[in-house]
Amino acid sequence: MGRHEAWRPPGWRCSWHTAFLAASVLSSCFLLTRAQETTGISIRVVPEVLKEGDSVTLTPEGLDLKKIASCKWYRGAVEERNVIVTYYLVPVSGQEKGPAHTGRETGKPDCSLDITNLKPDDSGTYSLKTEGLGVTNTGATNITVSGYVTNITISDSGKAIENSTTVLHCTSAGTNVSYSWLRGNESLVVGERISLSNNNQVLTFNPTSRNDSDSYSCYGYNSFSNDSTSYLLNVLYGPDVPVIGPSEHYYAEGSNLTLSCTADSNPAAQYTWSFNETSDIGSASQLSIHNLQFHHSGNYTCKAFNNETNANSTSASREIWVLAEVSDVTIMGLSEAIENESLILTCTSVGSEVSYYWFRGNQSLEDGGHISLSHDNQNLTINPVSRSDAGSYTCLGVNRISNNTSTPFELTVFYGPDDPVISPKINTYRTGSSLNLSCSADSHPPPQYTWIFKEGIIGNTSELLISNLSLNDTGDYTCSAFNVETNLSKSASLLVEVYETLSSPVLLPAEAIVAENANVSLQCNTSNSPDVNVTWFKDSNPVPDKAVLFNRNRTLTLTAVSKDEEGMYTCKATNPVSNATSNPSKISLAYGPNNVKLNQTGTVTLKLGSRLALLCTAESLPEAQFRWFFNHTNMNVTANTFSTDLTAWEDGGNYTCQAYNSVVKKLASASVSVKLTTQESTPSGSGLSPGQIAGIVIGCVLGVALIGGLGYFLFTKTALGRTEQHSSNGNIPSAPGRNQGVTDTKPTPGEEDIQYSTLAFKANHPPQPQPAAARPLESNIIYSEIKKK
Repeated sequence: MGRHEAWRPPGWRCSWHTAFLAASVLSSCFLLTRAQETTGISIRVVPEVLKEGDSVTLTPEGLDLKKIASCKWYRGAVEERNVIVTYYLVPVSGQEKGPAHTGRETGKPDCSLDITNLKPDDSGTYSLKTEGLGVTNTGATNITVSGYVTNITISDSGKAIENSTTVLHCTSAGTNVSYSWLRGNESLVVGERISLSNNNQVLTFNPTSRNDSDSYSCYGYNSFSNDSTSYLLNVLYGPDVPVIGPSEHYYAEGSNLTLSCTADSNPAAQYTWSFNETSDIGSASQLSIHNLQFHHSGNYTCKAFNNETNANSTSASREIWVLAEVSDVTIMGLSEAIENESLILTCTSVGSEVSYYWFRGNQSLEDGGHISLSHDNQNLTINPVSRSDAGSYTCLGVNRISNNTSTPFELTVFYGPDDPVISPKINTYRTGSSLNLSCSADSHPPPQYTWIFKEGIIGNTSELLISNLSLNDTGDYTCSAFNVETNLSKSASLLVEVYETLSSPVLLPAEAIVAENANVSLQCNTSNSPDVNVTWFKDSNPVPDKAVLFNRNRTLTLTAVSKDEEGMYTCKATNPVSNATSNPSKISLAYGPNNVKLNQTGTVTLKLGSRLALLCTAESLPEAQFRWFFNHTNMNVTANTFSTDLTAWEDGGNYTCQAYNSVVKKLASASVSVKLTTQESTPSGSGLSPGQIAGIVIGCVLGVALIGGLGYFLFTKTALGRTEQHSSNGNIPSAPGRNQGVTDTKPTPGEEDIQYSTLAFKANHPPQPQPAAARPLESNIIYSEIKKK
């Protein structure tokens, strides 16, 4: 802040601020003498949370700066020795440092106080006093400055000795410090022996264990900083009870002895050796004696001492014996034996205190079962001898310091023969095939074999071969085995049965069309041999339970056949050596005739002299049988086609196709009406004028009127003649009128139809010129029918 230089007489040494302060004090005193008033000032701290190195602003709130001449800040109570800074507002603003100023505090025109680079020592109470216009106000606030965690250290309580108490103490610089511990890289687990106290600063081991040796880390931390240090805890312990090695007690004469003594200890233990508890013979962990003699046998003792824990261990001892080695182990006895007899083998050796052990191959032999050993194991008795006892035997001689094994002793056991086994175990063969049998019997030495069939010898080797088998080769085949060493023989038999090879059965009928609810039977023709079994299948699956089987399954009957029984049926013949499947037989459910149709329908007009060709179709199983009728007269045509030349006027009329299903006994028919004319049928839209058409019609009407009587007579007579010659069961119009449909004909036995035709005339048009030839009218003839029963 700049300084204001004012004129002053020579020798005047006071500063401008001092003069200003004096004036202000006089003014203040003057004001105070007029009126005094004290009220509390609220002070805002920004920021509220403070740490070392931060800056803070203490700002009074609610001040009327126009009435204030100065603001004075104190560190602690309102005392002159605690003044940090005095800030003057009038007549010229500025600040004056007080005794408590550290160089980091600055006053501001709004009476606030800035403090920079905070330290933990800055924590405490800060007071404000304002003066002016006869009013003095005071206020105070507290701040806390948290210091960084630093200088963390771990101290101990002395040597850490197992089973004593060990204390580690963690300290640090900083404020509001919390503490935690790690063992190695993991959190410390406290328990019965390990505890934390005094804000986790004190870690106690009570009692201390050797397993507590490790690196321990103490972490100090507050809300904005942390620090840590490590401490290597070395627990002193031991010595434990020494261990002498190796564990061997027995040594060969002339060998070397080396004993080692170890005791778990920290630091490493010091050792001493004694022999037979009288003389010290060593002071290291290892003791060596070369070229052992019998007088070295005795008790060797080791003791251990820890110079840190001042502890002696319990002593450890080892008894040592010096012995001679085993040699020349030998087996004596017979090398051949017969099964079920007895055998004794003896084992001998050179050496002292020798124990014996017997082996067959790599298997150890123990006393028990058919094997017995003498009290010293020298004698091995096998009673009775078994074939499994054959093999290589060895005897092992052992004492405390050595062992030796005999040379192998080979034992041969004669046995058998056992019951022969004939293979393959196949009893059934087909004619023409080969029989190849093998006979084997466990025996040592191998046996001699003999084959017997129907009391005659047919072979003297282990194999028997018979080619092109016939039915006469059926019977028992016996194999006999004989052992020349044991003088024993055994035999076994196999029953061989030869069967014919089946050919495919013939299934009749190959196809059956059956009416619904009717019965049908299938016959499987195959061998009548009692060894042949017949099974039935429908669509490759077993026949349903509804099927009834007779004649040793050779006949299959289906009753009340329905749609479910339709399908392909086969029979399969089987004997022990072969099987064969028949041809398929198809069973179908009859239907129809349905949807009977002609290739021409309704009424057709054809020219006199043309040819009529009809085709009749019907949906039916089996195929329908056809008959053709003309005006109820059977034309004796049984094909599905009918053709005739229309040479006479009488050939016009009703043509009927009748379809018949012989299985379901059902009829159905279809008809077509044929009209004859002398001209080709005129297509619609021929181009004739209405007048021409009317003239033609009038002429036709007049012509018909002239010959009406004669035509009526002749036509009626012809119709009666045809009706008498042919019989029919349905009502079939002889000549239906134009646009009349097809009529089904269903003949009824015993019924006779007589059809009479009547001509009627209908003149709806003017008379037309009469045509040259007489012919029936196209559209004005009406037929009537009379049925006689």
